[in-house]
Amino acid sequence: MKKNFLALIKQINLFSEIILGIIFIYSVIVLIATVGFYLDKNTIFLLIKITNLSLLLFVLQELARIVFDKNKKKYVYERWFELAISILFLLILIFPSFTINIINDLKSNIGGNLSVVEIYSINLTFIDLLLIITFLLKSTRYIDAIMKLNLHPSAIFALSFALIIFTGAIFLSLPKATVDGETTSFIDALFTSTSAVCVTGLVVHNTATHFTFFGKVIILLLIQTGGLGVMTLTTFFATIIAGGLSVKARFLMKEYLSQINVETVGKLLLKILQYTFIIETIGAIFLFIFGKSNEDKDFLSHIFNSIFHSISAFCNAGFSTYKDGMMQNLIQNNYWYLSGIMGLIVLGGLGFAVLVELSQLLKFKNLFNFKLYIKSKLSVSAKIVLLTTFGLNIIGSILIFIISPNIFQSLGTTFNTFFHSVFTTISAKTAGYNSVPMELYSFPIAFVIIFLMWVGASPGSTGGGIKTTTFFLAFYSLLSQIRGKERVEVFKKELQPNNLTSAYLVIIANLLSLSIGIFLLLLFETDKQPLDLVFEAVSAASTVGLSRNLTPFLGEGGKLIIILLMFIGRVGFLNFYLAFYKPSKEPEYHYTKETINVG
Repeated sequence: MKKNFLALIKQINLFSEIILGIIFIYSVIVLIATVGFYLDKNTIFLLIKITNLSLLLFVLQELARIVFDKNKKKYVYERWFELAISILFLLILIFPSFTINIINDLKSNIGGNLSVVEIYSINLTFIDLLLIITFLLKSTRYIDAIMKLNLHPSAIFALSFALIIFTGAIFLSLPKATVDGETTSFIDALFTSTSAVCVTGLVVHNTATHFTFFGKVIILLLIQTGGLGVMTLTTFFATIIAGGLSVKARFLMKEYLSQINVETVGKLLLKILQYTFIIETIGAIFLFIFGKSNEDKDFLSHIFNSIFHSISAFCNAGFSTYKDGMMQNLIQNNYWYLSGIMGLIVLGGLGFAVLVELSQLLKFKNLFNFKLYIKSKLSVSAKIVLLTTFGLNIIGSILIFIISPNIFQSLGTTFNTFFHSVFTTISAKTAGYNSVPMELYSFPIAFVIIFLMWVGASPGSTGGGIKTTTFFLAFYSLLSQIRGKERVEVFKKELQPNNLTSAYLVIIANLLSLSIGIFLLLLFETDKQPLDLVFEAVSAASTVGLSRNLTPFLGEGGKLIIILLMFIGRVGFLNFYLAFYKPSKEPEYHYTKETINVG
């Protein structure tokens, strides 16, 4: 009897999972149809009826699960989210005009003019989006199943980014994503989606003029998802909904977040989302107050553009909803606005772990004794990040200011020249905003910018490049060797040999990727200037987004190469190659050691 009951429970669960899968596939198709295509009234009403049936099936399968579960109290405790959603869906079925009335009220308050078809389309989109989100959040319960695949953590990260990229490409290629008279080929949609998810900023179409409001919202969502990381969001919701992370999941996120201690992973995840929301909100308010472009048509567009640029800057994405970006007339010499952008770029590029450490300054007893705090409380890693970041920013700014004063003559004063030198330097370290056309820079300055792009941001940040710590370790190791020291000591600490090895491997993997990418670009883009191609390749691989006005003129082959470089740069140069290998144990035996002549 007990075996039969357990078999029945198993069959009910299996049947419920099949129903959920069908509902999810249907909801995705309907969402794509409603948000991406222009549907008539009859089609919308038909889809609403089928969607209501989907809601009913969802409620019934959840009801069946709880009825046949032996420990109902435990089920309710563990599945509170599904039950809450079921109640919401039931209310929507009982009171079908509820959401319609809310949409009408919003329309009246905003002052918009929506047709009946548009109102019902919004209602249908909302319900289907809710179904999809519900399914995705439910799926976070099965994060441990991913662990059992025995894939390298790098492969899981790469696949998660690839999934979001292709999803974004589908939505960006839809008719409603582009303005009237414009179309987006799938390769261009894939390029834009990759650039957004990999927080790069290279574009083949002008974001401001080519994409509709819907298209811009999709790009913004892709930037935010890519900046935080798909696995960060997934594990966060797994923590909230499923009640915590398994040991394997914690180790996976430890690798992704560049953490040393696995115990700090859960806390850091919550801090990441908390800090992201706070910084981006403050940034949006700051940009709203201190900057308004002549392209901000009304109050709502000004709000949206402020939010868009705050998220884009903090995620080091470099996308802009202004036609000329930061070169726009009212923005280019707006010191407050550009300072806000620079502040967001720097905070996003420091890395979340460093932000968490710096935030502890507010709790430090000697609040105003910053030097003491830096010396006694910050980790060596954080000190290296801060030293390298600000050191490169200062050196880069001075070099650009000294070598190319003629570029900034049209901007006016010496202060203006230095200010834009600083902006260019900070942006070059993975943000991709430019207040001056990159093609105007001479080769020496282009080389400085290429170097800054190559180094990039810091570990665990939204930026790319080989990372500041990698550069510091390799450079400091060289200095130690020159001084005749076998050990590398920094801030009265001896660095682990495996850290130095990792730094060298990252640099080798980076140079290998860049060499192949540049070679292929030279092969496919024979009519382009070599300097421009090298600049583009480094910008893509370091997920920066600066371009010498080359991106829109790339051929299909060139676009695919840049797409791959952006993807490798976001996943991580070393991680990309590690993704092709399954984790394996070291053999217990050792061969005799041999010395090789080097150099």
